[in-house]
Amino acid sequence: MSKRPGILFTAFERSGDEHAAPVIAELRRMAPDTPIYATGGRHMQEAGAELIEHTDHMGLMLADSAGEIPEHFRRLGRLKKWLAEHPVAVHVPTDSPAANWDICKLIKRRYGKPTADRPAAKVVHLVAPQIWAWAQWRVRKLRRCSDLVLCLLPFEPNWFEKRGIRARYIGHPLFNHPIDQDAFNWQSIGYPAGAPKVALMPGSRPKELVRNWPIMFEAWQKLSERYPDAQAVVAGVHEVALEKLRKITPDIPENMKLVHSQTDTVVNWADVVLAVSGTVSLHIARQSKPMALLYRVNAFSWYTVGQFLVKARTFTLPNLIAAGRVEGANKDKHVVREFVPFLGGGVQPIADELSRLIDDEKAYAEQVAALNGIVEQLSRHDAGREAAEAIVGVMRAAQAV
Repeated sequence: MSKRPGILFTAFERSGDEHAAPVIAELRRMAPDTPIYATGGRHMQEAGAELIEHTDHMGLMLADSAGEIPEHFRRLGRLKKWLAEHPVAVHVPTDSPAANWDICKLIKRRYGKPTADRPAAKVVHLVAPQIWAWAQWRVRKLRRCSDLVLCLLPFEPNWFEKRGIRARYIGHPLFNHPIDQDAFNWQSIGYPAGAPKVALMPGSRPKELVRNWPIMFEAWQKLSERYPDAQAVVAGVHEVALEKLRKITPDIPENMKLVHSQTDTVVNWADVVLAVSGTVSLHIARQSKPMALLYRVNAFSWYTVGQFLVKARTFTLPNLIAAGRVEGANKDKHVVREFVPFLGGGVQPIADELSRLIDDEKAYAEQVAALNGIVEQLSRHDAGREAAEAIVGVMRAAQAV
């Protein structure tokens, strides 16, 4: 086998495809002679990677979907055959840790030791696995199969370094892209007038939608009773998500509009936002829109297992970033009201929080100011460039040994 060792990215969701693309583009500039391969999607391919398998549609969560396990092992088999002909200098698992753990082990097993014609392969995680929030026993696994973790959130490197894992903060790639200019033209593309304007953002994965959408819809109904002229826009990530919502709620009211693939536009239109906790909170923050965040969890599962697995007691990104740490964040000083985990008991507190943000100018302004501080932290870095520099640095250090 005489092929030049390359860089292999493995991503399994749309977000991973988008996170990896700017890094690949920078690597093409910094190391033009190094082959770059990927399992992922069109963004990675357009950035310059040779796509060996389309996987960005999978949304693979092995812990949630036993049906994905056979395909996962079939994919590992295909990758094993591919690796027999394609040496890897650096493996870059991108997000989706459940799908990537076994690939990391496979890379280390095949190329983890140096030979006469190549150095040992290195593993550089792009997007830190969120083991700081739950399943912290996986620290040992990450330590074994990682040479560097590239972190998108400023509090993460300190947490990993304390546990013997090399980590580097590169910034969040979301903040290296301008807001979609169409977002500022919502009046011309049929978005409703009215006040207050409330955005509902229920997530993308099917289980997220089933768990959280009924709560959001009920909270919206209560707001509609309180504000007769209110309008809602529901932001679906894609058409499939909207079809799922329509099945759950066949009778969409007249004061509610459903759209997809228009996250920036929906946020720009809104006065306040109710969203499922996740990266979307940063999309909302960068447009300085007050929000409340929600994530429904089964109460029995939480009290019997979840509360012991999940070590963090602050769960949403704005509050974690504002606190600067995972442990010990004071709920009284939260930037955003989080209903996480939401264990039931009625939606009135959610509706009341949105009403507070609508009616209380001081509360609205205080959250906007706090969100602007978070955005300022996240905007100081160029995630694509800094990630590429780190990957090239790891590769060249291995070659120098």
